[in-house]
Amino acid sequence: MIESRLSSIQENKELRNHKLAISSPDLDIQKIILDELDRCIAFIPYCAKPYGNFVCPVSSNEASRKNRKCLKLDDKQCNVPCSLGEMIDVLRKYNFTKDRIFIIDSDSELFPWLKKKKAEGYKYFLPGIGCHYGVGYALKYIQEEIGMEGCIVFLQDYDPLDSKHGVCKSIFDYNRMEKTDKGKRTIINEESIRIIEKILSGELDLK
Repeated sequence: MIESRLSSIQENKELRNHKLAISSPDLDIQKIILDELDRCIAFIPYCAKPYGNFVCPVSSNEASRKNRKCLKLDDKQCNVPCSLGEMIDVLRKYNFTKDRIFIIDSDSELFPWLKKKKAEGYKYFLPGIGCHYGVGYALKYIQEEIGMEGCIVFLQDYDPLDSKHGVCKSIFDYNRMEKTDKGKRTIINEESIRIIEKILSGELDLK
């Protein structure tokens, strides 16, 4: 999937290595950054919050599920290591307001939000973030039914050797996340966060 969505980009090795894809692959990201950055939104899955040794200060343990709350999204300080928080820091740096950043709790909430933002004039997700299965499942709907395109970042296992708590591996695993995350240990790769920052700054030439 990553390969197919980078096919028209010559300088794609760095993106592929860090699990990023442009969707559709002929999208002119540089032009969007220069002319339409204010037409971009971002969505980030709640499962990118810390787990295990780190606990999110605004998450409850109810149903063993983290929630959509984030101190940084409310412009408050948080000292817990968290890849979701780090991505929000980057988005805030490039003037993404709170209403342009969505922490996904479920697809049933994400899709209506995207439709609403599309109706408000937003055209792109930069980035959209999810596990391989979630992105594969949702991307066609987001592009064909809602009509939005952009840059996708794939979640990584917090501990790749922990098969029980890693990213979703099947539709059944993914669907169970609608009610409980089973302690998923997932992160947005640090290199992926830095590449998104380079894209938003215009530093990374994707042509």
